[in-house]
Amino acid sequence: MKTFGIYLAYPPTLDLRAEGLGRHLAEFLKEAKSCSDARFVIACSSWTRKSLGDLLEGVGVSPDAFEIIGPRDQPMFLKLYQLYQDYKRRTRRQSRSLRLFRILKRQFARNLTRAENLMVTTRSSLLLAFLALLALPFVMIAVAAMAVSWFSALIIAAWQKLCARLARSRPFRQYSKLVTWAATKPQASSTTVRLYRLMEEAEASLLLKDINSRKDVSAWYSPTAFWPHFTRIKAPRLTCVPDVVLSESPIGFSTVGGDRVLQTFGLVEATIEGGDHFVTYSEHIKYRTLVERYQVSPGAIDVVRHGANRLDDLIAVSGFPDNAASTDAFCVSRFESALGKAIGTQQPFNFDSGDVEFIFYASQFRPNKNVITLLRAYEHLLKRRYIGHKLVLTGDPHSLPEIARFIRDRNLQNDVLCLHGLSAQELAACYRLADVAVNPSLSEGGCPFTLTEALSVGTPVVMARIAVTEEVITDPELRGLMLFDPYDWEDMAARIEWALQNKESLLERQLQLYERLAERSWKSVVNEYVAILDRISSKSTCSERA
Repeated sequence: MKTFGIYLAYPPTLDLRAEGLGRHLAEFLKEAKSCSDARFVIACSSWTRKSLGDLLEGVGVSPDAFEIIGPRDQPMFLKLYQLYQDYKRRTRRQSRSLRLFRILKRQFARNLTRAENLMVTTRSSLLLAFLALLALPFVMIAVAAMAVSWFSALIIAAWQKLCARLARSRPFRQYSKLVTWAATKPQASSTTVRLYRLMEEAEASLLLKDINSRKDVSAWYSPTAFWPHFTRIKAPRLTCVPDVVLSESPIGFSTVGGDRVLQTFGLVEATIEGGDHFVTYSEHIKYRTLVERYQVSPGAIDVVRHGANRLDDLIAVSGFPDNAASTDAFCVSRFESALGKAIGTQQPFNFDSGDVEFIFYASQFRPNKNVITLLRAYEHLLKRRYIGHKLVLTGDPHSLPEIARFIRDRNLQNDVLCLHGLSAQELAACYRLADVAVNPSLSEGGCPFTLTEALSVGTPVVMARIAVTEEVITDPELRGLMLFDPYDWEDMAARIEWALQNKESLLERQLQLYERLAERSWKSVVNEYVAILDRISSKSTCSERA
């Protein structure tokens, strides 16, 4: 049995569970742990360990199932940054003394009201004198409080005037702009990027030291092409190139991260240039990207398609007279729990009724995901075609401000719900409860997970007509039923409306496709990767002997 390595160097704070590449990795590792032909060692940066553990636990795999090597302690710079982020996210609590003061204040107000009522209704002069004497200390306290309040108001007014004058000064304006920029858009700050690159380089050196000391590992696999450090491993290497979306949507990505995106694009190209063996998810990426754009020899590239991403096991309920109804009820409870993760919606619990009808798109918000076009199509369906469905998304609208702006400007806050950071069960529940799943993406590395994820829980799906999708959906009639032009919001809207009106017939046709796709398990995927890694390691051994 050979030992192979998996190289992971994802950036800090990244939640692998929310990423497409993370879900691919989860399915891969789920099957790799019980592979009879090979064992896997995972090399990862210190800040990736926790996210990797959460990812494995999310698919029912113990982190102890794999040997994990690499640095354990995070850099102090990163620890301080995380402390700062935790401080910003903290829930402010009232001090005990302030809470006690407010309780006493309310009690004093109630007692004062009773005393006033008794004073104005009594007909006894003796009692009135007694009440006046009793109220004297409180009157003195009230006068003193008024004096303190007046004096405090003078101090506060003077302080506000000083702050306003200081805020108008040029040095303070420049400093404030710099602090705001660094706090809200650290990824676009050249200083932040430079510091991160230095930290990443130091981490990679430690990681490579551990990797190159492992002579028992026959070959290494990198699930993405963002890490040029991978090319420094002194062993056979297999680099996965899922896609190069930065080259497909350069303008859109440039508005998100500026110079950072350009540097990331450079890292991808450096990784491809330094690679020897590659794997992709589709023929389209193999030939259009690696062969035509980067002049990689076709013989150095293997294509391994995705296995079927099934979600039904996560939510299936059995042992009841009506298992389907019980499963739906369980999904409603999971959906209700997910509402607490809503972003940008003031009243997300408007969605918590079990009979809410909605369209569902599961994806991060990036330029190639085509979310704005979907929102245009949805607005047309809602306001012109009078379709009463809500739209549920899974991205963070603040990651692309134009999305949050579109929702706000078109007054869609009560119709578009953004749920971010869903668990695997919550994601499956959303798919199950949706009337139709949609994927408008302009470019992907392989056929989007949406297809098998939705169909596995009995939800029909409509998708963008892109090359990697047509590689999988080969029936011309089915293509006409479920694919739309992703650049044409009217075509998208028409296809979604037709799917809503013909859910049962569309699902019946798509389940025939799903039965064929479900035959390809992730065990088959792992076996193909093992065969490739075994081949390139054997070639390297033969070359060394020669």
